[in-house]
Amino acid sequence: MMGYDRRLEPRVGERVPYVIVYGMPGVPLIQLVRRPIEVLQDPSLRLNATYYITKQILPPLGRLFQLIGVDVFSWYQELPRIQKASCTSGVGGEESTGRKGTISQYFTTLHCPVCDELTQLGVCSRCRADPQRVAVTLYQDMRQNCSGCAERQVPCVSLDCPVLYKLSRVNRQLSKTPYLRQLLEQF
Repeated sequence: MMGYDRRLEPRVGERVPYVIVYGMPGVPLIQLVRRPIEVLQDPSLRLNATYYITKQILPPLGRLFQLIGVDVFSWYQELPRIQKASCTSGVGGEESTGRKGTISQYFTTLHCPVCDELTQLGVCSRCRADPQRVAVTLYQDMRQNCSGCAERQVPCVSLDCPVLYKLSRVNRQLSKTPYLRQLLEQF
């Protein structure tokens, strides 16, 4: 916090909100710590689900289920791993941003924006058979916002406010609009 403003030094006993994000392998954990508002504002940052599952969720579940002889750590290791590719990596790509891509951008599968099935086509073949449904669904996703006017959004800084997270989710969905438009033009 002091890196942003030297006056933000936390007092003794003060709760400091932070989240852990994905980063390059081998990077120390302290370099993956971000303020929650940073993660909401920067679509390239993603919460490190693996960290939270393995360090926050599985240990108490392990203690609970160990009473009945279930090993949740081995169960978690056996689960299949499915990753969603960001739509922004398919539109514009590395050339327009000047940033290097990550390996997950090149080796992950895409989900159909209509039915959420895995596909490599943008829109799955089952949904392509119903172009009216595709057009309506994609158009609704492009129009979506919470206030009806994107210019009138009031910046919110309260991490306890549910509207802050809803606005962030809507803004991320709106950032997919060029990708959805590109898919819609195929119909």
